[in-house]
Amino acid sequence: MARNIENKKDPDDLYVQALLLAKVVERVLKHRADIELSSAPKVELKPITEFIKRMRISGLTKFDERTYISTVNFYKNEKDGEQKKAIGAIIIYLPEMYVFKLLNELQYPAVIDEDDQAALLDACGTFCNIVAGNFKSGLTQLGYQELVMSHFSNYQNDVLNGVEYDPTQKELYEINFEIKGVKRIVADLTMGPILKVNQEIKERE
Repeated sequence: MARNIENKKDPDDLYVQALLLAKVVERVLKHRADIELSSAPKVELKPITEFIKRMRISGLTKFDERTYISTVNFYKNEKDGEQKKAIGAIIIYLPEMYVFKLLNELQYPAVIDEDDQAALLDACGTFCNIVAGNFKSGLTQLGYQELVMSHFSNYQNDVLNGVEYDPTQKELYEINFEIKGVKRIVADLTMGPILKVNQEIKERE
């Protein structure tokens, strides 16, 4: 069951990170395409559905139409990346009816043919990658250890093999973004415990 946690008191790290992700998406839309949200992003805590030690991901839980899905994983270090031992992930969902318009307004890269599925997927991945990169930088600015980021992966409707995540985590944050009063983008965030820089220094002493 989802839990709406707007104006949450005593926020934990994951909630702070979810607010950071919401702000990153909002800024990317505004700065790159002059797109403004019609309301504040809606942030909800939802249970993670496990699938063979991965997260089950389906676009049908977000939109009632074909959905483009892009994912980026985070790792504590290069070794964990090589071993596919993720600490977190960002998943971006875009509905088919809006994806072509959004990606052309963002212009990276330009998609000329809305029936070119490969180009649309690649552009979705680029959007997710830019969001994830800005999110990663934002975490560092907040004092968290610098994470290693994977390349983006793209899917339609479902991620059949699931998405890597920290299996100690039981919940993720779902963030809904409305443009002109309609939900147009959804982002999921899962993140296991990551150290603040001062914590890391103390642990080494």
